[in-house]
Amino acid sequence: MSPLSEEERLLLSQCEGRIQAFGKAAADAGEAFDTIKNKELHRHYRMTWAEYTMARWGVSVSQVDRLIAAAPVMRELSIPNEGTARELVPAYREWGADSARALWKGTKEGSENKPTAKVLRAAVLSAKERIGDAKKVPAPEKLETLARKTVSRVVKEEAAARAEKAAAKKPPAPAPAAAGEAGQDSAVPSSAPAGEAAAWVLPDTAVQEFSRLFVAQAEATGRTPGEIAIEAFGVLRQHYGTAGDHAAT
Repeated sequence: MSPLSEEERLLLSQCEGRIQAFGKAAADAGEAFDTIKNKELHRHYRMTWAEYTMARWGVSVSQVDRLIAAAPVMRELSIPNEGTARELVPAYREWGADSARALWKGTKEGSENKPTAKVLRAAVLSAKERIGDAKKVPAPEKLETLARKTVSRVVKEEAAARAEKAAAKKPPAPAPAAAGEAGQDSAVPSSAPAGEAAAWVLPDTAVQEFSRLFVAQAEATGRTPGEIAIEAFGVLRQHYGTAGDHAAT
């Protein structure tokens, strides 16, 4: 490996300074990495490109190469995230900056300005399907509209899927408490009118206490708990008026 010239050493220092200043995932870092790779400035360390990226920066060569590919898209379209910008790299290279910009704008609008790599990927795939083998790329306005509609649909589908998943995890509502012991009559007499039955709904604690009393009385008299319950509610109605009147007071 030939040693670096003074000019190359200065350029290497500048590039590594940009990587340190902007972070290993920024567009500036991608451009700096690209310069180091193309001019083989890493030979200063007597390392291969893969050895240099890992030993000097702690990232794999594949990660750095992806960043290099995404850097122009990140820079030109002001996309801060390399993973998101990466989805536009094929469109940027094949169809040009205007087409990539239109897809990005439509994606932001369709996702209410919350674009992710997933929905952007859907927009690009939809555009590829629309273009197919055609040599002419649709106008940016059409690509923007296509991306907006595609992403809007995907976002709605994802929201519905999340709601369905949340509903599946939600525990079932507890069953209404029984008015009496299993197999016994309700605490509200079946002979009471519908309006009275609704008005005479009792708290669970009261229902349980009445049920115990009815069962105990039934064991003592040989009658059924249902008969005793009807008789007890009849006495209550005589003392407190009808269920409707009692509820009103």
